Amino acid sequence: MEEWDEVEVPKNVKDIFVEMKNTAELMVDLAYSAALFKEKEIAEEVLELEEYLDILNYHLMVRAVLAARNMKEAEQITSILQMARSIDDISNAAADLAKMVLEEKIHPLITEVILESEETIGRIVVSSNSILVGKSLDELDLSTNTGVWVIAIRRGKRWIFDPDEDTKIMPGDIIIGRGTRTALDYLKEIARGVIKVMSNE
Repeated sequence: MEEWDEVEVPKNVKDIFVEMKNTAELMVDLAYSAALFKEKEIAEEVLELEEYLDILNYHLMVRAVLAARNMKEAEQITSILQMARSIDDISNAAADLAKMVLEEKIHPLITEVILESEETIGRIVVSSNSILVGKSLDELDLSTNTGVWVIAIRRGKRWIFDPDEDTKIMPGDIIIGRGTRTALDYLKEIARGVIKVMSNE
């Protein structure tokens, strides 16, 4: 993986703040996935993202300080920094969960709690005769058509984390998705090839 210090950081406070929020959300989803499926590779990705978020937080603080030209602006910037600290706390919690996965210290109760939540994480295997095969995430629009958000895709031994809209689904892919139990069960039937048309198509 590319070193985080070589990654281009957004140029302004707003864009960095948005990137921090999105990164923390992905970390939480991946941490739950790692705990549920005992996937150490996903847990390692969470720790990588924690390093990236720390860099974002540093750049946010620097740009925020430089942007404050008077007392009023300094007070406004303080609220942004407080929110950034909260986001950083969330990312640290996700990283702690990932470390528990790597150290094989996940209690069965944790898995039970994740499964019983209103929105949970699901593992979906794509068969060769599924209507998903060969289509991009943009074409499928799974969040609208099924209510499932794709967090990651496992293709053989390779993971695709936070896949973009151009990512195509291939036979044998394992989709890690977030949604309600009903939504996940529906997508599983589509992925198995049992359902040939999505309801919203």
